[in-house]
Amino acid sequence: MFRIIALAHTYACATSRRVAAALPPLFSLVLGTFLCVASLLALTGCTNLGEFDKGAVIRQAERYYAQKYDSDATVTDLWEDRSYQLFGYRSHGQAFCTMSDGATVLVDFEEGVVGDNHQQDEIVSAYEWKYREALDLGRARLEDAGYTVSLVLINGHSPSDTGFLDGCISTETWCKNEDAGEESGSFFYTRYTGDERFFEEEASRVSLGFPVVEFEVAGVDAAYEEGFPTDAPEEPGWVDPIDEACRSLLPLTDGEPETSVKVFQSGWRGRAIEENGESGLIGELSPHDHESPAGNWLIVEWISLGKGVYITSHEDGVRLREGDAMLTSVEAPFTFDELKASGSLEERKQRSYHPEAFETYELAVSSDFFTSLPEHIRGKGWFSVKVAYDNTDPETGLTQMGITPSALEPSLYTIKDNPVTEDAEDEPPFEVNAMRTSTLYNGYQFLTCAVSDGESLLFARM
Repeated sequence: MFRIIALAHTYACATSRRVAAALPPLFSLVLGTFLCVASLLALTGCTNLGEFDKGAVIRQAERYYAQKYDSDATVTDLWEDRSYQLFGYRSHGQAFCTMSDGATVLVDFEEGVVGDNHQQDEIVSAYEWKYREALDLGRARLEDAGYTVSLVLINGHSPSDTGFLDGCISTETWCKNEDAGEESGSFFYTRYTGDERFFEEEASRVSLGFPVVEFEVAGVDAAYEEGFPTDAPEEPGWVDPIDEACRSLLPLTDGEPETSVKVFQSGWRGRAIEENGESGLIGELSPHDHESPAGNWLIVEWISLGKGVYITSHEDGVRLREGDAMLTSVEAPFTFDELKASGSLEERKQRSYHPEAFETYELAVSSDFFTSLPEHIRGKGWFSVKVAYDNTDPETGLTQMGITPSALEPSLYTIKDNPVTEDAEDEPPFEVNAMRTSTLYNGYQFLTCAVSDGESLLFARM
């Protein structure tokens, strides 16, 4: 291979010299440099392949396998984990060893043996049993608290099914040779004998790939008109039973929260999937958390700000309550015509505009609220919110103006100064983002945006 690429390198440079003779000096220099560098990169791309001691890898795999399973299985094939890049293959620093009994051992060139897939089926089944046990207990606690549980799913499957964690636990992919198809499997280092010690020993090595658990519940604190939660209590009664069940799964991953949970009103999950997960969602336990090792609950609660505008937090661990956010009418720093000529408004040619409906608002969150937020939110200076708009609300005044609300869809836009205007004269002065129409089941328009500490968010209705 080195000989072939070296010849290619020589040919490329020779070709660049012949072409350069007929081209202007500067262009010739650029072209010649490019061809020479490209051939050198090709050479570099292949030199990373095979930089490992094949014999040492085989010895590690066979020694590990013999000690773990008291087996005399040998390595019959070996595949270096690699990927094709622009000018050749590049090694990922590990190898998959096919054993004579058909199992595969994964060896990292620096860290040693990662694990094997010999027991993957029974281990995945054992993890599924752990999930099934925890969620059955969670269902029982919910029912004891007076709730009706209409649905529990893991990755879209019932806990009573098998295979709902297939492809989720410590999964790797590989090929046995150049011509073979891609294979996948779950790799474990500790031998499984059916006792609890396995989960303790394997926990620090396991990656669960964020299984998604979904509940549908009915009862107190879980029934809101049109899947639009308002006036939710500080801690809804369904939180503790679900929280306790999910936290019991933490030891499976050495305390790392790798399971996310979504809670819907009964009968709303299907609608939520169709509508991007917004309708009927009443709570979410996120595994991405900076305050607690077990994750943070996000309780969905829409708060009315007046003029048909509602807001809810979209940030794990952040809860907006009445009075935390304010919406006020302000004088527009632009005219209706200036805004109409800017950005995305021109893309909506079928929409009629009503200058008489033109109003601007500022949305701000109180400074006291920001100081009460977790440190990681205060540090970045902003958090995410969802804003919904009901343009049929009498407070909008559209009916009094004789305007049919459906004529203003979308009717509310976020407005920001365009930061590139100073450097490009043909750029519009504003960035204009419209709400998505009828995203929520109740027909309210909707968007997700960020609220910053000390900065208000500007909206325009038109």
